[in-house]
Amino acid sequence: MEQHPEGRRGGRRTRRTLAAATLLVVTLSAGLVGAFPSVASASVPVPVFTVTTASPTVAVPVSFDGSASYDPKAPDHITLYVWSFGDGSHTATGPTPTHTYTSAGTYSVTLTVTDDENISASAIRVVTVAPLSTPTAPGFFRSTPPLSASPGKAYSYGFAATGFPDPTYALMGAPAWLTAVADTGMVSGIPTSGTTSFSYSVVATDGVSPSATAGPFHVTVSTVSGGGGSGHGYWLVGSDGGIFSFGSAGFYGSTGSFVLQRPVVGISPTGNRKGYWLVASDGGIFAFGDAGYYGSLPGLGFSPAGSSGRYPLDAPIVAMVPSSDGAGYFMIASDGGIFAFGDARFAGSCPGIGGCAGPAVAVMPDATGNGYWLVTATGNVYAFGDAPYLGAPPRQSASVTSAVRTPDGGGYWVLFADGTVVPFGDASAHGDRAGTLGSDTATAIVATSDGGGYWVATASGAVDPFGDAPEDGSMAGSHLNAPIVAASGW
Repeated sequence: MEQHPEGRRGGRRTRRTLAAATLLVVTLSAGLVGAFPSVASASVPVPVFTVTTASPTVAVPVSFDGSASYDPKAPDHITLYVWSFGDGSHTATGPTPTHTYTSAGTYSVTLTVTDDENISASAIRVVTVAPLSTPTAPGFFRSTPPLSASPGKAYSYGFAATGFPDPTYALMGAPAWLTAVADTGMVSGIPTSGTTSFSYSVVATDGVSPSATAGPFHVTVSTVSGGGGSGHGYWLVGSDGGIFSFGSAGFYGSTGSFVLQRPVVGISPTGNRKGYWLVASDGGIFAFGDAGYYGSLPGLGFSPAGSSGRYPLDAPIVAMVPSSDGAGYFMIASDGGIFAFGDARFAGSCPGIGGCAGPAVAVMPDATGNGYWLVTATGNVYAFGDAPYLGAPPRQSASVTSAVRTPDGGGYWVLFADGTVVPFGDASAHGDRAGTLGSDTATAIVATSDGGGYWVATASGAVDPFGDAPEDGSMAGSHLNAPIVAASGW
């Protein structure tokens, strides 16, 4: 297990060294400079990268390789690669990304590497992208559909491929009830009663070049169960750690009777929904039911933000989510710092890319478990790892309070304090409480297991269902010892 509390030491100092063909920028965490006899003696990582695509062309993915980057001071090693492609697009992370340019021109590509002492260095190379003169064959870049489904429940996934002209999509070997939208690549359908499995492939073609095929995908159809029962349900959690369970969500304990050092800010269910974790603003973890303990920030020696402890956090923890398979969890701090425990995989954070716009409020793992989206109160969305950027809502007078991904990881919903819900990717709009909450505040959104609906919970404990989400109950009108701050379920 690897933790990455990067950027947790405040301000930065920089120095620049001009090499023969590369501008190298070195950044040292202010909290680390004092640990060395001089700045010059600090270990400086060396960013090295190549453009592995021989002839970069518009609309064709260009490949980059920064895996030769290194830290000369063993056993230090590089923990983060951040790429800026020079065309105003969002950054990417990882040692070997690809990027598609939409117009011809000359672009300055920057690779910034950060080592485990939070020291960063950047290298810049110029890439010339030629105009597209010939058609390019389709190639899938989103093709990891869910491999499980439930009878009578909607199954869906949005496939996507590059290519010129724009490719269209068709199914091959699919059952009659499964259909594909030719222009968008959205595959959907409802498995009929008695179906135990099905298979299908998706073909992308532009009518000129050879087609591309994704699959075959073999999907198992079974009844969804968990949380001590089947069907659907959710948990609401108050800032005092009080738990309220509805539908098939089981009650496994709470901290409502404890005297907490810091308030509870989030909840994450286990993979089979027979337990859950609560997280406090200091990163403390409380495990209930079959939830295993994978670590906490106090357990790593960190003290709460603003405290006089030895290693205070720069910002409080504001939320948590389970990893893609529920065998771990992510914590997120208000400055966008990400902490991964269990099998949750760290793929980058706001401090690692120089900061994000607005305080962070939510993090969502993608379908593969190799990336995630980070959402801020101002409505900005940042994609890390292999999570694709699917869009962000326009700025509104209300703040963003929460976000949740679709079950297949192909989209997400963003929730505003006034009850507005905005969908992206394969997430569909099912309605919201925009402008009708009065003095109440929307604090959490929970997706149904089939992605066909969601529940919106408020600070007062009210819960409103939308789409195919059933009415499972709420705490509306009840006396609460603390406001509802988070929710989770299926």
